[in-house]
Amino acid sequence: MPDLMKHISSRYDRVFILGLGFQKCGTSWLYKYLQQSQIFDGGFEKEYHIWDAIDIPLLEYNQERKPGLLSRITRGKRYKRHIMQTDEDEYFDYFTSLYDDQIGLTADITPSYSALSSTRMSKISEGFRERGVSCKAVLLIRDPVNRIKSAVRYNLDRKYYREGIKIGENNYFDALKDYYITEHCSIRTRYDETIQRVYESFDPSDVYVGIYENMFQSKQLDDISSFLGIDVDNEFTKVQVNKTKTKAEDFPDLENEIRKYFDPVYQYCYEMFPETRGLWR
Repeated sequence: MPDLMKHISSRYDRVFILGLGFQKCGTSWLYKYLQQSQIFDGGFEKEYHIWDAIDIPLLEYNQERKPGLLSRITRGKRYKRHIMQTDEDEYFDYFTSLYDDQIGLTADITPSYSALSSTRMSKISEGFRERGVSCKAVLLIRDPVNRIKSAVRYNLDRKYYREGIKIGENNYFDALKDYYITEHCSIRTRYDETIQRVYESFDPSDVYVGIYENMFQSKQLDDISSFLGIDVDNEFTKVQVNKTKTKAEDFPDLENEIRKYFDPVYQYCYEMFPETRGLWR
């Protein structure tokens, strides 16, 4: 396995960052960090939800319906997303259009892309390479139990019921108990499966895996900045973005159940990223 912190410089001047997960692992922080760079333009959105809407039946609710006349005239976000979802070339052409003499970096940071197949990942990389753009993959991981707890608390707080929580549920314990065995939870927590697909699709030098529990330290900030090709901003070691408002309660017995359920994920990460042994339960 290659040293994930040693990366070969891109042979292209223009770089596209494909954010492949994971939910509640710091992707909003990553996008905010990219935005502070003068060479970055992320376009009209952080999460475009193009490929998950096309490929993953569970996530087809992200598909945009054919826009009405007003939307077509104003060419708003929903119109642009619909066009990308119905004509794949539009996705690549849109991001390629963002580059200029100052802008050399753009991104689509959609955590549910963690469910994409290796075939789709390869097609995305190839689509940019054909246009003279280097495509790099970024994945952020977190102790699975804590990721799950945070996701449930976050979605309950905003009354969001599209990701495996029963409509109308407001009890945190019940929501947590039901959620962790759902497919929604699985595609957002089976880091081992996603990471293996990523390495089938990308050169290891074009993959960055960050660990949420230590990613706000100076050393890790240096590493990800180098990978992205942007200047380091040490102030971001103190920045918190999209933080869950309500503290997630502790339920030791249930959390032990969840830990056992996702034991293959823990074992994979303990082996591939040894520092997780000291950072995770």
